Amino acid sequence: MLCGSCGKQFLQSMIQISQADEIYAANSWIKENFRHPFTVSELAEQSNMSVSMFHQKFKSAVGMGPMQCQKRLRLTEARRLMLDESKNVTEAFIEVGYESLSQFIRDYRKMFGAAPKEDILTLQKHLKK
Repeated sequence: MLCGSCGKQFLQSMIQISQADEIYAANSWIKENFRHPFTVSELAEQSNMSVSMFHQKFKSAVGMGPMQCQKRLRLTEARRLMLDESKNVTEAFIEVGYESLSQFIRDYRKMFGAAPKEDILTLQKHLKK
């Protein structure tokens, strides 16, 4: 089978399946560890891929890059903490792993369309109705 006319194509598809498993494992790892800093090169190394190949495969499989995935998880969790657990902005941004309050507020505003305090007050008003 490997020596036949489709051998090379078969091997490439087997490698792609293996790499897909590595990407899904990396995505699961990010979901479990989004609060902690990491680099794409560390994830690529764990997946036995080059950084560019890992980034390309990750984005293709997940729909965004690994750092964007981490950012989205952090911001969504921060929003939940402020809304469900009444954490203030400082508590939330620290708990989800941000190091810079100003960067957190910029990212939050970009994702949710309002600054954290504003957004939470608006959500609380809608929930009370």
